Amino acid sequence: MFDLLIRDGLVVDGTSRVSGSARRADVAVQAGRIAAVEPLPPEARAHRELRASGLVVAPGFIDIHTHADIALLAHPTHEPKVMQGVTTEVFSNCGLGFAPVTDAGLAIQRDYLLGLFGDDAGVDWGWRTVAELLERYRQGIGTNVAYLIPHGSVRVSVMGMAQRPATPDEVAAMVRLVRQGMEQGAWGLSTGLWYAPMSAAERSEMVALCRAVAEYGGFYAIHMRDYADRIADALDEAIETSAASGCAVQVSHLQMNGAPNWGRAPEALAVIDRARAQGLDVTFDSYPYTAGSTLVQALLPAWVTEGGSRAILERLRDPDTRARVAAAVSADPRDWSRVVLCGARTARNQAAEGETFTRLAESRGVTVGELVCALLEEEDLQACFIAHQADERDVRAFLAHPAQMVGSDGLHLPGKTHPRLFGAFPRLLARYVREERLLSLEEAVYKMAGAPAARLGWRDRGCLRPGAAADIVVFDPAAIRDTATYDDPCRYPEGIPWVIVNGTVVKEGDRHTGALAGCVLAAGR
Repeated sequence: MFDLLIRDGLVVDGTSRVSGSARRADVAVQAGRIAAVEPLPPEARAHRELRASGLVVAPGFIDIHTHADIALLAHPTHEPKVMQGVTTEVFSNCGLGFAPVTDAGLAIQRDYLLGLFGDDAGVDWGWRTVAELLERYRQGIGTNVAYLIPHGSVRVSVMGMAQRPATPDEVAAMVRLVRQGMEQGAWGLSTGLWYAPMSAAERSEMVALCRAVAEYGGFYAIHMRDYADRIADALDEAIETSAASGCAVQVSHLQMNGAPNWGRAPEALAVIDRARAQGLDVTFDSYPYTAGSTLVQALLPAWVTEGGSRAILERLRDPDTRARVAAAVSADPRDWSRVVLCGARTARNQAAEGETFTRLAESRGVTVGELVCALLEEEDLQACFIAHQADERDVRAFLAHPAQMVGSDGLHLPGKTHPRLFGAFPRLLARYVREERLLSLEEAVYKMAGAPAARLGWRDRGCLRPGAAADIVVFDPAAIRDTATYDDPCRYPEGIPWVIVNGTVVKEGDRHTGALAGCVLAAGR
């Protein structure tokens, strides 16, 4: 007798991108693993049977680009992802995270970044190593997790928020931390070269760190220095770092930002295609939206961040320095009418969430630069923004590319957040498979399951085959859709009757079952 039997579903196994490869079959689960994927006789029995006629049975989605570090500790059931079919979270991304780290480094990261990670109520911040952090997740979580070493935590642990190139000794110290993290179960390294203090890192620093990662068979996820006018240069840097270090590279949330760059996706993809043709292991993730989101303090000139959060606030309280900061921010050529406030914590600014920076500045009678300074001071640096900066043509071009996989980049913010946190995966299936037919069902599932599993080197996740882990999502291809919007982002999707993690049903109908069936997927060394 099986533990679970899913009857008569349309099985999309996650490994084939060939349209029409889906097949009718039953999926049997035993002891957290898939026992059979085939038509089973009527007399086959299980402790629980799910009828999936007319439904798709697919491997649970693997979100290759997340910021779930603290959310999973504060709210282990992890509804925003589980309810949309995600069974595995891969973090930390963009170099933003919290291990390995020294006491001083953790204090800097926590103070500087917590606004990006949301509520930390009840979280014990006592870890320092990757092993200690991963042990926290083993206490019970709603999804599986895979960990990337964040460049930011390594850099601030060695040299604080210093906005300068690292010395050879400092690079060597960072390499030691990276090796320690890889030995303790990390799958790779992430960086955010657009963010301070990582933006001060020279290519030699990144090559040295990536060589250490390559020694353990890991990969390098890069939030590049630029996604606008100089995207080709940024891609070249990522690819050259990969070539020089021997480390596979994953370009994070590939997009084309700013109206002057709309329609340039083919140029960026041509750079990736050339690298792949030369035998380099280059892939990328993207999300099915034209807007991005991040911290308001990321808008500051790098020199303002020197010394960390307290130093930033002191500079903002000095009238002359504040005027310099405001002038520099106002000089940014971005279209502020397409930038809106989100993730605020004070009552005044929560009421203004969803409003553009242009209108907020006008309502206060200040420049946009002065508005940014005021928001940072009022929110103790913790506010975020959503920027509607990309074009649908480019989103479609990236989604259709064979080297692409889906990453939500979801931010667990108080108040309003980007709807990708609640809707990225069903949105792909509803809009780009069912409605627009940009992708076949098989291609889409591969991008959400098989491709990220391949990037991580997993043979027993992201697929439906006997012996694989029983991470499964069952959805109605005619009804699945995202309901989260920019105005109302914290809404669960429709058309997903069941989500199963390691053989346990964690979502049934429109409710989370409360089960904490996730596990830590630590790389074996």
